[in-house]
Amino acid sequence: MLKTARRGVVSSPRKPKAFDGSMRFGLFWPGTRTLLPSEKIAALNPDPLDLSIQLDLASACEHVALDLVLLGDGYSPSSEEGTRFGFQDPGLHALTLAAPLIMATEHLGVISTLHSTFFHPTHIARFGANMDWLSGGRWGWNIVNGYRDYEASLFGFETLPDSAVLYDASDEAVQIIESLWDSSKRTEFSGAHYKCHGKMKGPYPEERPVFVCAAASERGRRFTAKHCEYMFASPTKLSDLPPIKEDLALHAAEAKIAHSPEVLVVADLLIRDESGEAREMFDSLMASIETNEAAQKWSGQIGRLRNEKKTPFKFPYFVGTATEVAEQLIEAKSDWGLNGVLFRLPVWSPQEVLRLHPVFDILERKGVRVHPQARNYSW
Repeated sequence: MLKTARRGVVSSPRKPKAFDGSMRFGLFWPGTRTLLPSEKIAALNPDPLDLSIQLDLASACEHVALDLVLLGDGYSPSSEEGTRFGFQDPGLHALTLAAPLIMATEHLGVISTLHSTFFHPTHIARFGANMDWLSGGRWGWNIVNGYRDYEASLFGFETLPDSAVLYDASDEAVQIIESLWDSSKRTEFSGAHYKCHGKMKGPYPEERPVFVCAAASERGRRFTAKHCEYMFASPTKLSDLPPIKEDLALHAAEAKIAHSPEVLVVADLLIRDESGEAREMFDSLMASIETNEAAQKWSGQIGRLRNEKKTPFKFPYFVGTATEVAEQLIEAKSDWGLNGVLFRLPVWSPQEVLRLHPVFDILERKGVRVHPQARNYSW
């Protein structure tokens, strides 16, 4: 399987960057047993350390022609309770996991989370150049600073600097990385946070890989508008999307960037065959998010990350039959300018991903989505 896919990658053209205004869809990769702190949800999902499941999931994403997948990552479990039932622990490293997923697919974009605070820019530049080579331009970097002190302590930090300082450091990191990817020169950089002098050996990317960021703060959005092709947003409701996009466009204009990043909204997805079935199941699953140690700690973490203290568990969702989900997506695009979604699957499996096939068929017939093949599988 991998050998065949590898031959396909070599002969396939580079995944182009061509943002044409049509909708983009991705999957928030389920790298752990459950993405939500619920023992009930965990019991419904497969073992994330089963590589065959991971590869089958990637094949399903390719079959329904998703544009991309995002591999989140972290370094430390948030609680003993969460570890007990598989919430966030164990979890596969976003760079290691990217390699077999790339090898098992031909067109799917694969985005790895790499913490700029925990890796020197030279490490990220070297990783990224090789992943770009392996994927034929299908790899991207999710730029994360880190915000959990108990995670940062693994790397020798007693406490992390504030978010604005971390974004200043990430600005320097991006400058170094882009310089190291230029084979025509040596890098000479001395900044407040990083130093780098010399030339990195190849391979070098033919063009800069896709950068993304999940920024909630004003400083984070300025960083994202300046450097990234995508922003992952996690508003509690879709009506919050227009001001987010307006803010991002303003920052892009200030940075003299011609196009602001495409916004992908993180939203839960559950599709079932019978009307009412999915909603009943979804409500039951969301109600199972417990008030135990795992949920309490996650509430504080996700609330801080999303800058949402009142309802940290609340995300937009698309729930129903395939036809109902398609109608919900069309309505969200019409009402709130939704142009991209990063689906989060509470219940995950290859079969759950395949349920998107009739949804996308409807969107294409309605002219809401352009099949990736018709645009050369562009980002």
